[in-house]
Amino acid sequence: MQLTEYRRLWNARKWMKRNEPFLPTWHAHLGYSLDLFKRFKKGAAVEEVALTHDLNQDLLQRWVDVGLVLGHLKQNRKGIIKPKRSLVKYVSKDSDSSVGILIKEMMELHIPTMLSYRDLMQGKEVNFFEADYGDTVAQTSALLETIAFPKVLDVVKKERVKSIFDIGCAYGGYLKRIQVKKPKLRLKGLEADEQVAKKAQEEVKDSDIEIISGDIKEYESDEEFDLVMMNNLLYYFSKEDRAELFERSSKIVGKKGTLIVISPLVQSKHGQAFASAFNSFMSAHENMYPVPSERELKQYAKAAGFKFKKTTPVVKEGGWYMMVFKK
Repeated sequence: MQLTEYRRLWNARKWMKRNEPFLPTWHAHLGYSLDLFKRFKKGAAVEEVALTHDLNQDLLQRWVDVGLVLGHLKQNRKGIIKPKRSLVKYVSKDSDSSVGILIKEMMELHIPTMLSYRDLMQGKEVNFFEADYGDTVAQTSALLETIAFPKVLDVVKKERVKSIFDIGCAYGGYLKRIQVKKPKLRLKGLEADEQVAKKAQEEVKDSDIEIISGDIKEYESDEEFDLVMMNNLLYYFSKEDRAELFERSSKIVGKKGTLIVISPLVQSKHGQAFASAFNSFMSAHENMYPVPSERELKQYAKAAGFKFKKTTPVVKEGGWYMMVFKK
């Protein structure tokens, strides 16, 4: 065999090795989407699960084979399959600790978009999603809330906030968490997705939280708030619209009010691999835009009458940050 052929074989093996980390994510995603870890939770044979849940037995067996190799599943001498406890806990639909929705967003939204780049670069039309993924995005945002909330609450306490307006509030997660800690605060949220807003309204109907459906580009507030939040939404706004977004926020915030922005940032210290991949996803969609830099947001804030206070990492691996501004 010639030297060039050895090199070719060596490089092929390297790329195969690089693809191995994808298998656990693929296996977890399929397990989450069909709730397979729960199906096997108490121990079951492949044939039993296939018959009970009307699944293709051969394909289910292949999924099990991969799971055994990865260590996601284990098999006893009688052929009974059981998943690791951690997989049941973190990748089952009805688990309070599940991160499966994040895997779903990555596998069903982000990766298909990345695979479409060949056609997009050649000017071909691509139909990305037939399904509505508004609920998926809202649920993944809720995961971020868990990490970011303590930082948000610190600002609420430090600034002695009495009222909060949340732009793009999704299911009202931040507002509900804040009410538990600060039940006397006036809390209001605005959500552009009508279905998400409707579900949020249903979830807070027995509280004093107000959720309204509407677009911030058209919304006119007749009241001022001590704190305005804009979390996980800047990629829905162009640079021009972001400038207007800060202007509108400035009108809603009182004279000494505070603005919190949580977003992935490019050109930052942490998580740039994720941020650049995130931008690739955003740039492929006509109604979405690349995430901003810290410098860009400071410029918008200054033009809208805000003073920069601080930038705090929220999820370093993902390049997510919380920025705080003050009127």
